[in-house]
Amino acid sequence: MATLLSLTLLSLLLLFSLSSAARHHHTPPYTADPSRKQTSSIIHETCKASRDPPACEAWLSQSHHVPPKATVLQVIQSALWATSQNLDKGRAMVQDILNSSAGNKNRTTAAQNCLESVRYSDYRINQVGGALSRGGLKDARAWTSAALVYQYDCWSGLKYVNDTSQVVQTMAFFNNTLIAGTSSALGMLVNYDVFGEKTGSWGPARTERDGFWEPGSDSHAPGWVGRLPAGLTADVTVCKGGSGCKYKTVQEAVNAAPTNGKRFVIRIKAGVLRGDGAGAVGEERTCAVGVMGWAKRS
Repeated sequence: MATLLSLTLLSLLLLFSLSSAARHHHTPPYTADPSRKQTSSIIHETCKASRDPPACEAWLSQSHHVPPKATVLQVIQSALWATSQNLDKGRAMVQDILNSSAGNKNRTTAAQNCLESVRYSDYRINQVGGALSRGGLKDARAWTSAALVYQYDCWSGLKYVNDTSQVVQTMAFFNNTLIAGTSSALGMLVNYDVFGEKTGSWGPARTERDGFWEPGSDSHAPGWVGRLPAGLTADVTVCKGGSGCKYKTVQEAVNAAPTNGKRFVIRIKAGVLRGDGAGAVGEERTCAVGVMGWAKRS
């Protein structure tokens, strides 16, 4: 009996010791997978092209479609794939709106128009892959831009019938996920076209309004600034009033251009462009009629 009691106590003591050891055992620190780190790094770099880099990074990481040790082009392709997946989800959400809108003519029409826009958007996104495979970056940008416009058209149509939580949720998905993701993919394409894999130069897409001109054959020519020859002298100036302004509308200045093919430079002072063509949009512009092609008299 004593022996049996001793064995029982020994077993309990051993069980207690093992349990205590398990509670105090420290697992080795987690070692990150180098390929995972590299994937996060390339996503971070390429998402600098987005208007919202943190959201772009989360979107691409959660897609689980960016391969380990991905190239810049593979990240862009993954962004386009994620956009296509979002389009499918958006289409299903709009179809649900249509299915539940019997008897509501306005919502039915909006959903039908939205579905048509989504189909057009999907068609354009599907064209991007082919353009990239043949090196047609300009085409890829154009198709992605068109796809983005169709997505916005869908969202814009739904905002007039957002009288149910279903429509509100669909609009939020389009705005925060689909449109935002496609916009990020477009930003990547623009940066890849301009800077290639030099992601150190990447950033949100800029335009001429930001003082940015994309590299081109004429922009690198000697004596050129942006897309215009340096030292242009204006033949006439357009503005709403003030000294030195011969014309108040752009059309008047264009009509005054000679028809003999001689360069005719129009300076447009900063102002607000109205329906009659007076002034300019935001900042000063200069154009050469018949040379630059911005405005040409027939």
